Amino acid sequence: MTPYPKYKPNRPSILRSFALLLLLLVCLKLHAQQPDRILQIQNKLEVLSLENTELKEQLKLEINVTNVTLPNFLIAVSKVHGLNLSVSPDISNITIVNNFSDVTVADLLVFLCKQYDLDIDFTGNILFVKRYIPPVEKVFEKEVLVRFNPTDQTLSLDLQNDALGKVFRKIMDVSGKNLLFSQGMENQPLNLYINNVPFDAAMEKLAVMHQLSFSKSRDGFYLFNRLDDPVSNNSRVRRSLGKSPLNYQVLDTVNKILHVDFINTPIASIIKELSFDLKLDVYTATPLEEAGNVTFNATNILFDDLLTHIFESKQNSSPFSQVPDAQASRPARGNVQAAASLPVHFTFKKENNIYFFGTADQLSLREVEIVQLMYRSVELLSDPSSFSGGYRSAGRTSSANVNFFGSNGQNNFQNQNTNINRRSVNTRSSGFSNYADGAEALVNILPDEIKADLDIKVDFELNSFLVSGPSSNINRFKKFIREIDKPVPVVLIEVMILEVKRSATVETGISWGIGDQPVSTQGKLFPETDLTLGANTVNKIIGGFDGFGSFNIGRVVPDFFATIKAMEENGNIRIRSTPKLSTLNGHRANLSIGETTYYVITNQNFFGSQIPTASEVRNYAPIDAELAVSIKPLVSGNGQVTLDINVIQSDFSGERIEEDAPPGLTSREFSSIIRMQNQDLAILGGLEEKLKNDSGNGVPLLARVPVIKWLFSKRRREDTKQKLTILIKPTVIY
Repeated sequence: MTPYPKYKPNRPSILRSFALLLLLLVCLKLHAQQPDRILQIQNKLEVLSLENTELKEQLKLEINVTNVTLPNFLIAVSKVHGLNLSVSPDISNITIVNNFSDVTVADLLVFLCKQYDLDIDFTGNILFVKRYIPPVEKVFEKEVLVRFNPTDQTLSLDLQNDALGKVFRKIMDVSGKNLLFSQGMENQPLNLYINNVPFDAAMEKLAVMHQLSFSKSRDGFYLFNRLDDPVSNNSRVRRSLGKSPLNYQVLDTVNKILHVDFINTPIASIIKELSFDLKLDVYTATPLEEAGNVTFNATNILFDDLLTHIFESKQNSSPFSQVPDAQASRPARGNVQAAASLPVHFTFKKENNIYFFGTADQLSLREVEIVQLMYRSVELLSDPSSFSGGYRSAGRTSSANVNFFGSNGQNNFQNQNTNINRRSVNTRSSGFSNYADGAEALVNILPDEIKADLDIKVDFELNSFLVSGPSSNINRFKKFIREIDKPVPVVLIEVMILEVKRSATVETGISWGIGDQPVSTQGKLFPETDLTLGANTVNKIIGGFDGFGSFNIGRVVPDFFATIKAMEENGNIRIRSTPKLSTLNGHRANLSIGETTYYVITNQNFFGSQIPTASEVRNYAPIDAELAVSIKPLVSGNGQVTLDINVIQSDFSGERIEEDAPPGLTSREFSSIIRMQNQDLAILGGLEEKLKNDSGNGVPLLARVPVIKWLFSKRRREDTKQKLTILIKPTVIY
């Protein structure tokens, strides 16, 4: 099957058709404008004829006109009819051949303007007749179709015989790139259609399709020349991207922003070339030929960041980081001596816009800086402690827990305060307990790579680190410190302790007896009855019954007594305590409210064997009852708060097994770990204690007989309920 031949459009015929169509449109436009012009002249003459009636007069020259020049004819008409008319010299070569009869002067002028392409300028009642010059049509220049997308740096072109100068100017306007071409190339036609092509690739294809040489200078200019121009090719000194081992582009000379693509390139060459193009002040303490090579590709990178990455990569690849015992063998005050025994590594320092290059152990590359913390302390703070010898402990019965500041304790306390404010910090990797205080502990949590080759001291008064070492290592240390120097949240913990105690007691009965001595009548009658009757009172009561016939009870002995008790008691006690604790995140807050009492401890010692002598020493030991709350908050990144809570409540019961024995204690304690949102309310506790007592005593049998049992028995009923509830509300404050 024979394929159809591919259609190839005839470009000259297309262009010819386009030109004819354009000419036809212009003619149509001019033809449409002609009636409008004549109509305007006619309207103006009609308006002028209102004041100049000569224009409405019939033409008085009723003759045949043959081979008469138009200016002479118009002047004759103006003289006959008294018109102010002037004729332009450019119509002197026009002759007319007409026979005018029964026409007005205005119609004659309109006819002449239409027939001979004339125009009339009106100045008051003065008419100036001249040749009509049609207005010059504006020729619209063809738009160069160029579109640039700054997001992905792509270029689209639709060129059809467009001049190179106009195309390049359009590309520079829309993209902000700089394109340069040799003289004599501005009128070279370009024909190319591409869509969303990377800018560098588009420039390369543009040059290839039109037999141009293309190169890109270090400062970002695109250079175009003719391939047949040997002079321009030989004089080209800038190297194009991808044609040299030093492949880089300077995007911004002020801010030192680069685009680099290095493949196993010597570091010495990189620094030399870049410092020349960026016009940098450079001091080289040690030749950089031993610094090695590097492979690096980056877009829009700062020159300082480029140097940092290059020298960090060489440092990390050196044997220094691979020796297992190197860190353990370093002295506590720094790593300079240990680093000197290992292969050196190169680094840089920037000071007053001067770049220093050399090895890390050279003095010109080292510096001392003060790194001040803005939000945190230079030491890790531990939980708050008490100088009274420790926390209060409920039920403490051992005097060994008490530390009274004697001579030894006071001396130790003073020795701790006499430490100097600035001292060297141990940067070895060891446990937290091996460090003297929280300052060393804070440095201990830093990674070893951050502390490498640095001598770190602490200034507590300025809350700062004094760091000495290579400049690049100090910058890395400062960057990491800025990352962890964040405000530590303060947690406000509101604790509400609610204790409710309800009791009901009923006690009744009558008791008789004989005491050791006579008892006088005394006691309470109202509102509660607790009355003790003596023998005299009882005899008077008995004597009152002697009037009832032969009934005679007799008299009681003088030591006789009778107790009558009838009491009902109701209690409703509510105790509310609302302490507030504030602490840093991760630190424990403690609250203790209590009472301390003492009991006696008697020590007896015997001296001598034949005649032993006893020595007795009485010591008073403390015992505590308290309400203690201990809470440790931990704030997570999403704002949730984890609380480690311990609550203890103890009271003295008031009972002792002996007079000098410790008092009895009743205590309630619970511990919990909960997680909650900020400002949520947690309810803990609900510890409830119930007591019911229904007891009595009396005369057998008689104590059970109704009514009279109240005369021969004694009864007590007691009902007590006690409940403890704790409400906790944390509030995180940044």
